[in-house]
Amino acid sequence: MKFTTSIFLVFLALTSYGQVTKATITNPKKEVLFFLDSVRIGKNQLYFDPNEIANIDVVKDTTKQYDGRIYIKSKNPKDYNFLTLKNIEKTYSKAVSGSTLFMIDNVILKDNISTYKIDSIYILNVEVLKSTEIEYLKDTLPLLKIINIRLKTKENLDKANTIHLRGTDYSLPNLYNRNE
Repeated sequence: MKFTTSIFLVFLALTSYGQVTKATITNPKKEVLFFLDSVRIGKNQLYFDPNEIANIDVVKDTTKQYDGRIYIKSKNPKDYNFLTLKNIEKTYSKAVSGSTLFMIDNVILKDNISTYKIDSIYILNVEVLKSTEIEYLKDTLPLLKIINIRLKTKENLDKANTIHLRGTDYSLPNLYNRNE
């Protein structure tokens, strides 16, 4: 009987301490504000060369709305030419009608696309694909465009500068050894 009672008390203690309190539910994590050269920007929605950052200041905010503010100061604030995704679509795509699926570095954008801005110098290339070029999409979504924007990240630049050779491996004669 003592064993059963002690097991019951342990179970009761674990379940009562493991419950979520009302304070945890009503106190969600607050948002952090981002500023680039004193202009408010979205958190993962601005793309530019990170080497152009002069300094970053983090300010803890005690207001009820925000957890803090992050100020990013660039080296040359007037050198930016930020483009929206719609500007990129108009520049690189001929057909304007239909729906567009945007991707940055092969990742589909799921947020509000009107808030994304990309520095034009930071764009490596833009690939526009029509759904009519994709076998399984041409009948179901004939007016869909897929726009993949590749940025000038280290990984993308390394891939762009890689040369792939195919064929038979032939060794070249040694041109420096004149005794042969």
